[in-house]
Amino acid sequence: MNVKRALTVTTCVVVALAAGWTFLVINYESDLGTNNTIIVSDAGQDASSSTDDQLVVLRFDEGAENLSWSSMQMSLLTENGAYICSFGSQSTEGGIPTKVKASLGADGATFTTRIDATDESLFTYLDLAGQKESDEGNFTIRFSKTDVFLAEGVRWASVEGTDFQEFTQYPSGDLSNQTEERLEWYTYDLAEHRVQPNDGFYVIEQDGMMYKMQFLSYYNQADESRHPTIVVAALNGTTFPALSDGDLVEPSPCLIVVEGNNTSVWASNATVTLVENGIQICDTSCRVQVLAEYETVSINITGIEAIE
Repeated sequence: MNVKRALTVTTCVVVALAAGWTFLVINYESDLGTNNTIIVSDAGQDASSSTDDQLVVLRFDEGAENLSWSSMQMSLLTENGAYICSFGSQSTEGGIPTKVKASLGADGATFTTRIDATDESLFTYLDLAGQKESDEGNFTIRFSKTDVFLAEGVRWASVEGTDFQEFTQYPSGDLSNQTEERLEWYTYDLAEHRVQPNDGFYVIEQDGMMYKMQFLSYYNQADESRHPTIVVAALNGTTFPALSDGDLVEPSPCLIVVEGNNTSVWASNATVTLVENGIQICDTSCRVQVLAEYETVSINITGIEAIE
C-alpha cells in the first residue's frame, strides 16, 4: 500500500512538473520588440500632385522608451500598394529566393539578416560584406542549426557592456585570428526550452573591412527554430559593399524626417514626419496605414488613416 501511495505521489509530482514546464514553453514571451505605441496624425498639408508632400506625423504615446532606428522597419500601406520609409534607402523586393534574407533598417545603414540554418548536414554560407548567400569557397560565416563558424582568415572579437548602436570604432590590433572553434553565441534556457542569444555582439574583420554583428534571435516570425537572425553594420569607416548593390538596395519612396535630425535613435519625445520622396503616394485624399516593426516584432499603432 505504501509503495502504491509513493508511486501515486511521484506520478502526480512528475505530471505537475511537466504541466508547469509545458505552460512556460507555450506561454513564452520574447524579449524582442517594444511596448511603445505609435500615434499617427495628419501632417496638416493637403495632398497634391507634387511628389514631396508631407503625409503623416508620428509620435509615441506616454511612457515610451527610445528606439534605435537601426532595428526598425517602417512602411506606408495605401490602396495603390506598400511604400517603405527610411532615411534614404530601402531593401529591394523580390529576387531569387535564397537561404539568406537581408532587410535594410530604417536608418539606411544596418541590415537585419535572417539565415535558414535548418539543414542538419549542410551549412548555409554568408558573405557578410555582400549580405548574400555564398559558398564554402568564399564566405565569412557558416551556419547549421546552432553551429556558427567563421571562415579561415577572418579576425574577430567579442564585445560586451557596450551599446551596439553607439559602437563605431574598434582597434584592429585587438582582434583574434582563431576560427577553429564555433562561436559561443547563445545559452540554452532549460526552463523555457529555448535558445537565447548571449548579451553583447561581435566585431568581424575580413579583407580589411570591419563590421559589428549581433545575434538577435534563433527563431523566425513563425517561431520556428534554426533561423538565426543577426544585425550587421559597418565599423571604423568601412564602406559597406551591400549598401551600393542595386540588387539589394534602392532609393526609398518615403522619407523619414525626424525632429532634431537624430538618425540614430527615435527619442521617446520626438516627432517623425513621413514625406514623399520623388514618388506620388497620395495625390488626393487617400487612406493610409502605417506599419512598423522593431527587432522584427510589430509595433502597436493607432490614430488617423485618412489623408485629405
